[in-house]
Amino acid sequence: MKLISLTYRDPKNSLQAYEFDFDNQRHESDALEPLCLVGLNGSGKSKLLEILAKIFFEMDRLWRSTTKSKPTVNVIFRFEYHLFKKKVVIQATTGGSLTISVDGDEVSPADIPAVMPSNIIGYSSGHNETISDLFYQLREREFRATRELVDDGKQGNLELSRTLFLDRDTSKLLLLTPFIFSGQAGRDGFPSKEKSGELLTKFSEFLHLKQLLSFQIIIDMDGGRITLSQRMEKTREKLERCALMSNVQLQEKERRYELDFFMCGITKDAFLHEFGTAQDFFEQVYELMSLNLISSTKSKQHIVFSLPESELKVLVDNPLAETVYLNLSDGEHQFIQIFTALVLFARQNSIFLLDEPESHFNPAWRAKFVLIMDELLDKKQKSSEFLISTHSPYLVSACKKRNVFKFSRNIDGKGVDYEPLIDETYGASFDVLLKALYDMKGLVSEIARTSLQEVIESDETNETKLDKLKNEFGESFEKRLLMNMLEKGLFDAAQD
Repeated sequence: MKLISLTYRDPKNSLQAYEFDFDNQRHESDALEPLCLVGLNGSGKSKLLEILAKIFFEMDRLWRSTTKSKPTVNVIFRFEYHLFKKKVVIQATTGGSLTISVDGDEVSPADIPAVMPSNIIGYSSGHNETISDLFYQLREREFRATRELVDDGKQGNLELSRTLFLDRDTSKLLLLTPFIFSGQAGRDGFPSKEKSGELLTKFSEFLHLKQLLSFQIIIDMDGGRITLSQRMEKTREKLERCALMSNVQLQEKERRYELDFFMCGITKDAFLHEFGTAQDFFEQVYELMSLNLISSTKSKQHIVFSLPESELKVLVDNPLAETVYLNLSDGEHQFIQIFTALVLFARQNSIFLLDEPESHFNPAWRAKFVLIMDELLDKKQKSSEFLISTHSPYLVSACKKRNVFKFSRNIDGKGVDYEPLIDETYGASFDVLLKALYDMKGLVSEIARTSLQEVIESDETNETKLDKLKNEFGESFEKRLLMNMLEKGLFDAAQD
């Protein structure tokens, strides 16, 4: 899948005006070519991810609609993308419904799944910000519909949407999945056995994470108030059969399950027998976990599904020790989330909407972000569409300039523009990129730059100035330039 173009207008918000041309023949390449969205805070790059998510959600809503009238939208847009070498066009006008066509032929609502991405993966480094609310709203809407079917005594087996938002709870599930299914090929061969093992190698190399030891799952129906669909009940039963120990409370209306798991060969074989593939395990448990979106009331907070962080235990090395999930850093959580999701869900027709996915990484990890993607993904997986918003020059330096979009607000404040970059970004140094993308003149902090200037403009002798520059400031291009100018007397010449 590769994007072609987007034109978007919100009549109620003049700031929401986008016109983007993404088409640069990337659909003809099997190489990894993420789209890199850069710009100052508030320039609109994260909003673009939200808009794309909204469009796919509207497609999902039209597909699921049970009424004769089509759901209406309140914006105007035209969105085009390539899917398996076919051109998909989605259009809408204010107060109208979506019109979807493939190579010029209109698509009926029943056939929408065939032209949608197989997976729509969202991530935002901030909690409940940007695109996260949209994913939660869709999931909540989906499960309310399921609950209505359950309450009516029906099966409650609606087909799930293809959306997944990576939050803190999913990071725990994304940690379990690759360890449980290590050495196993995924659904339709993605990931391969080789890539499945390679992911754990990256965990060991970057996180010093060697082994999953044990974990606990708690499922609490809140005194019978929460009802599971048949599919969810089957998932619960599968988990119970895989558990080493279970504490089940079924008094009166109470339904509470505490399931304890110890990772060993027998446990892994049980999960493989019950769930089949890593994707099936993740999706089925994720569905159960998503009940948390509708389990609370105005007067009471309740969690149906939980993976207690204090009970999720792993083995790390350097030094070798047992620790709990709580002791992993934010950067380590983010590493697990992003790269496990990529390995499991990148398909030829998948799309990833990643808002600052490396924000908690140290500089060394940021510099290797795209390289790790390239090493972990199979050739066909690299045909997925990856949109990455970032403030990091590390990611920009790993992308060709044709795939880098510099965002800015229109001069009149009525929309979002993107500027074509003049110089190649691939392999460019950070000082060059910071100047081109953020109008920064160097890599020295502004307070240090001001102090350097104060030394040069002082009435002290050149010898004293040189001594201060040498001893009071760290090494930088700016410092070396000023010292050279002092040694050559260029400031004196300028004053004369």
